[in-house]
Amino acid sequence: MIKIINILIYSLLAILPFGQLTRLPIPHPNINLYLHDILISFIIILWLTTKPKKLPSLAKPIALFISACLISLILAIPRFQPQQLLVSSLYLIRWTAYAGLYFVLKDKRIKLPLYRLMVFSSLALAIFGLTQYLLVPDTRFLAAAHWDDHYYRVIATLGDPAFVGIILLLGLILAIIAKFPVWLYPVYLIPLLLTYSRSTYLSLVAAAVAYSFFKRRFKMFVFALLALAIVLTFLPRPGGEGVKLERLASISQRAENYREGIAIFKKSPIFGVGFNTLRFYRQDQVSHAAAGLDSSLLFILATTGLVGLIAYLNLLKNLWRKSIAITISLVALLIHSFFQNTLFYPWVMIWFWILLATEYS
Repeated sequence: MIKIINILIYSLLAILPFGQLTRLPIPHPNINLYLHDILISFIIILWLTTKPKKLPSLAKPIALFISACLISLILAIPRFQPQQLLVSSLYLIRWTAYAGLYFVLKDKRIKLPLYRLMVFSSLALAIFGLTQYLLVPDTRFLAAAHWDDHYYRVIATLGDPAFVGIILLLGLILAIIAKFPVWLYPVYLIPLLLTYSRSTYLSLVAAAVAYSFFKRRFKMFVFALLALAIVLTFLPRPGGEGVKLERLASISQRAENYREGIAIFKKSPIFGVGFNTLRFYRQDQVSHAAAGLDSSLLFILATTGLVGLIAYLNLLKNLWRKSIAITISLVALLIHSFFQNTLFYPWVMIWFWILLATEYS
């Protein structure tokens, strides 16, 4: 059984770079199911049949956050229709399943070179991103499918430059700490910079600060920061608003999004309006962004209230300083999550739960 689980984990990391291309056809407009969801489900089920004897240290903080989310959904019953609550609860099931990867991979019977597999997986996404930028730089046609229209930006197979950027950054962090060859770093950095994602750039700087702090290499950080400033100056800008780093429209939109999130929180400050119910709260059945907010912590606060936020912060506290790779990755993710719902993006969650299981130091 363990051999089958190992094969499924290899398969999981192999398909992750294919992103949205692995979405399975589901007739319901508000339910997204991916091939990796199926694989993870099988991994969890098969692992449970092996009768694991001991749960790792994060079991309690994870259970507390799941409980807070579940309570928020139960208290939301008067606000929403049963079908809406059922759809909303599916994301909690997904979150729980992804967290289950941590339990599986912490099992000492599972012996895999996870950090190598993760680096290769993220490198594949980087290559996909460069290929897309060179062959299909104009992706504005995707607006017809309710995606943002991007022009000369790396969106790879995920369809969103900001999320591609953070995955590439997480891969770069692990590649550096695991001492992969230096020539691989530009393979990450070039498509990362071509996302023109300012939240990713800020996360890159934050990760560099954290790395310099841990390694006591502050001169290297200053040099890297100067190099980044020079490179950004000479990045190609063939046209379109998205490649303008000084663009203001997205800033005002994000500010409005924050105001909306705070207003939702005020309506139910203790337990929130219900985990993952924002799409139905907003009555938006179309937009890909309708189910979230442009800040992960604000998303938690609005949907699960203060109880959920405290439970989630407790989980994050237990992750801190597990290893240098985890800490630096968490710094990057937290900075990024102030501008995107990064902490609840499926590919980010899968990556981070696997990383937590490696605790590579």
